[in-house]
Amino acid sequence: MMDVTDANRDAAADAMIRACLSLDQPRSFFLFAGAGSGKTASLKDALEELDTKTMTTLRKHSRKIAVITYTNAAADEITRRVKADPVFQVQTIHSFAWSLIEGRTADIRGWLESNLQTEIAKIEADHAKGRAGKAHDERVRKMASKKRRLKRLAEIRAFTYAPEGDYFGRDALQHSEVIALAAHFLTESETFQNIVLARYPFILIDESQDTMKLLMEALLTFQARHRGSIALGLLGDTMQRIYTDGLRDLDQRVGNFAQPAKQMNHRSRARIVDLANAIRRDDDGRQQRPREDKPGGTVRVFLAPSEGTDRKAFEAWTREEMARISKDPTWQDAEAIKTLMIERHMAAARLGFSELFEPLSRPDKLKDGFRDGTLPAMRLFTHRVLPLVTAQKNGDAFAAMAVLHDCSPLVDKRFIRAVRGSQATGLDAARAGVAALMTLFKDERDPICAEVLMVVAEHQLFPIPEQLRPCLPNNSPMADILAELGPLFDEMDLPALEATPPTEITITEAWMQALEAPFSQVARYLAYVEDRSPYGTHQGVKGLEFPRVMVIADDDRTRFKGLASYETLFGVKPLSPDAQKKADKGEETAIERTRRLLYVTCTRAEESLALVLYSEAPDTIRRFLLSNKWMVEDEVVMAAANGTYQEAAPKH
Repeated sequence: MMDVTDANRDAAADAMIRACLSLDQPRSFFLFAGAGSGKTASLKDALEELDTKTMTTLRKHSRKIAVITYTNAAADEITRRVKADPVFQVQTIHSFAWSLIEGRTADIRGWLESNLQTEIAKIEADHAKGRAGKAHDERVRKMASKKRRLKRLAEIRAFTYAPEGDYFGRDALQHSEVIALAAHFLTESETFQNIVLARYPFILIDESQDTMKLLMEALLTFQARHRGSIALGLLGDTMQRIYTDGLRDLDQRVGNFAQPAKQMNHRSRARIVDLANAIRRDDDGRQQRPREDKPGGTVRVFLAPSEGTDRKAFEAWTREEMARISKDPTWQDAEAIKTLMIERHMAAARLGFSELFEPLSRPDKLKDGFRDGTLPAMRLFTHRVLPLVTAQKNGDAFAAMAVLHDCSPLVDKRFIRAVRGSQATGLDAARAGVAALMTLFKDERDPICAEVLMVVAEHQLFPIPEQLRPCLPNNSPMADILAELGPLFDEMDLPALEATPPTEITITEAWMQALEAPFSQVARYLAYVEDRSPYGTHQGVKGLEFPRVMVIADDDRTRFKGLASYETLFGVKPLSPDAQKKADKGEETAIERTRRLLYVTCTRAEESLALVLYSEAPDTIRRFLLSNKWMVEDEVVMAAANGTYQEAAPKH
């Protein structure tokens, strides 16, 4: 009998996955794999170890194994590991969804026609009950846009889609539409289901807890109808779900799946694993084992009052203390530490783009796309205007022209034909537009985003996304052009406009507020979502690991609050009445969200971890940490009210 070691302790889970990937008896599975357990390695190993008979049969019948990854980087790594074997179709979720529906022009047109008619009817019903004002004007614009699109559906020969970017043709599909279409066909079209069954015996999904709920529910329904014919392999950890549109109760929806589980944490030292276990103990109770060759490790919590604390000085002192306590002098080098924020709005405040960030983080239909950098309307500023302005400031005419050729309708042949112009006049117009745009930045001026939008619209430099059009004045020179040529470059707008509760901000109101932000905040925002800033995101670092991690939780005292609240988790503040009502209905609360984000950030640490918490009641947090056995006495470091610091927490 083989001795059980840390290296093979989870071998049974990997063996169960391999057994599920049988062409004769495919079985769906859900692999639980906590932080640092080697989840992606299990996926790679399962693919690499498929037997020759299975691979030969797949090739003979032109079948593939679908592997859906969370990021392009993960897709590239798995593709490399399987030596780019075409049997493995490795894609992100959007690319996979598009691969299912691409070319089904008649079916897509039929779905869009039905969907647009439903949306128009709902807007008209809301319009009949609504009052004059901004919401009235927005509904008018929405109806006009949708009716134009509905009228021109018959003209489309083939639909297009850019999974990793944007495309603004009348034949373009929006990201949410591609997901909705794939989900619809998977559950409603028997012909479509048979095509998928013939193509894939196995569909494997990494980070399944963050796969969009709509598509995940469709895949679960599809699998249930065809059990025994296809295996749906889900890999993930519900404790590491970071997006609100993931399926919250995924682990409870897979009762008839095989459920291999990995016990080991190969990443972190024992003390950090113990803390991670404590954080999730009151959630799902799952616990991990540290490696025997990774004992020890350092964890400290540094508590300071929200008011009156010099944060820069306190955090510098924290690094010095961590260097002393852990006997690791590298802690004194801020650039050698990975600094993470529990909530994004805290990082936005510190990095100086709160005016842009806060409004767009509030509406449900904007927040996830904005927070991960994929919101199409925001990409007008980040991927069109910003590169153009940067190129002009750097005197790089070639780079500026490349942006225009890639993104501007002024040099697009279809637009030139539509306005009966020529390539030369289009380039002249583009140069005039660029000149007008750059006057906004003359003498180091920092214009607000609304000014930039107006110049872009007036000079037709780039297509104006649907969400931003209500922000343009009705008498804008662009208004008539958009009405006439809009469908040529329309971005497909969001699903049907819904009645918005008085306490919530509408999409247009969010954009109107965000457009008041200085344009310089666009570059800071982009650096943040691309993880090029001093502060990492829990989304950006998921799956990554660092020797030294500092996690900061800070109430930035703005009038906007994030979805997470560490002070609620630690008992400083109660749930709000609205949050309590949601909790009573079984809906997710700020406590659950914060616990997950804290788990994700803390489990990035390999050797040592510092949690820096600012609170109006540090003593309350200290009592929580000790009574819940997250920490012991000498692991909690309190800042005194006078701004001085002491090494260990005071005893009762």
